[in-house]
Amino acid sequence: MTDSEIIGKMFSEPDEGFRLLFDEYHQYVYTIAYNILRKSFNSHDIKECVVDVMSDVMMNYDRNNGGSLKAYIGTVAKNHALDMCSMLKKSSVRNIAIDDVDVTELASDVNVEEQIENSELARTIIKVMKGMGSPDYEIMIQKYFFDRNSSEIAKVLKLNPITVRSRCRRALKRLKATLTEMNIKL
Repeated sequence: MTDSEIIGKMFSEPDEGFRLLFDEYHQYVYTIAYNILRKSFNSHDIKECVVDVMSDVMMNYDRNNGGSLKAYIGTVAKNHALDMCSMLKKSSVRNIAIDDVDVTELASDVNVEEQIENSELARTIIKVMKGMGSPDYEIMIQKYFFDRNSSEIAKVLKLNPITVRSRCRRALKRLKATLTEMNIKL
């Protein structure tokens, strides 16, 4: 079944469209979620993530965006799994009375301030990339987050590899220019 057939069913017959979407892409989403969540979550949580991703795609996919359904699903799956990891880290924070803490336990080679700056920088970069629109956002995600080459990205997004390289180069220049305007240096 082709993406255009699945998309058509998603909007004309939502129940059938969801079934087709799930049948076609659940293994793809599971693989992405598993690779991100396997260290911190059990298989039930990973399966729940897959269902959440599929529901999110069903409710939010814009068929007029011109991008690849598979690339969109991959991006949603990655972002959803990373959000789950983030939520786990936030929920695992404990409050401890200062009198109960041995100061020598606090010594660490981890620079908390630097980690916070890096996470803020990553959020800013993602926000700027999302502002680039489709397909530039998908190309950048596929290239720099999934470490795919131009040929692989071209297959996923149904573009010419030369077009992918060109758009990626231009998008990277725009990203750098925007970050420079924001006084962010990489």
